[in-house]
Amino acid sequence: MMRRAVDVLMTIALMLLMSKQITEQAGHEYVGITMFVLFVVHQWLNRRWYGSLFKGRYTANRVLSTTINISLLVSFLMTAFSGIMISENFPELNIEALTSFARTAHLCCSYLSFVLMGIHLGLHWGMVAGRITSAWPGVLGSAFAGWGLYVFMSARLYEYIFLINEFAFIDYDKNALLALTENIAMMSFWTLAGYQASRLLSGKYVRPLVSSAITAGVYVILVMWLGIPEAMF
Repeated sequence: MMRRAVDVLMTIALMLLMSKQITEQAGHEYVGITMFVLFVVHQWLNRRWYGSLFKGRYTANRVLSTTINISLLVSFLMTAFSGIMISENFPELNIEALTSFARTAHLCCSYLSFVLMGIHLGLHWGMVAGRITSAWPGVLGSAFAGWGLYVFMSARLYEYIFLINEFAFIDYDKNALLALTENIAMMSFWTLAGYQASRLLSGKYVRPLVSSAITAGVYVILVMWLGIPEAMF
C-alpha cells in the first residue's frame, strides 16, 4: 500500500512539474523538492532491488527493466541537482560557474526523466495496476496514447532530450487543464510503450500488436487531419 501511494504521488508530482502553466516557477521548485523527497522514499522502499542486481539470471525483460531503472536514476538525480544549481527560490544554493551547464542539463534530463518514468511505469504496470492489468489499456487507452505521441512530436520535446534545441518554450497562455491533459497523454504513450515491450519480451504478441496498431492508427489520423509534426532532424 505504501509503495503504491508513493508511486501515485510521484506520478502526480511529475505531471505538475511538466505543467508550469499550473505551478509557475515558485510552485515548480517546491513541487520539485516534494518529488525529490518522494524519490528518496521510493528508493528506500525498493532498497532490496539494489542487492539483487548481481543475483539471478538476466532475461531480456530484466535487462530492459534494469537498463531503464538505472538510466532513470541517473537522469533524475541530474535533474534534481541541476535544478538546485539554478533555483530562483534558493539563490544561495546556485553555483554561478556551473549555471550554463546546469540549465542545459536540467532541460535535457527533465524531459528524459519524463520519458523514462513513463517506460518504467509500463514495465512495472502489473505491480502498479494490480487486478486491472488484463483490461488495460484497451481501445480507448491505446487511442489516448496515440494522441499523446502526436502531442509529443508536435511539441518537439525530443529536441530538448537530444539538445537540438537548448531553449525550452513554455506556452503560459495555454489552458492549464489542457496542458495537464496533454502531459498525461504523453506519459500514457510512454507507459504503453514500456508495457507492450514487456509483454512482447514475455512472448505475448497479439494484444501488444493490436494495441500498437490502434496507437499508430490514431497518430496517422491526427497527422492527416492536423498536419505532420516537425521532422525529427
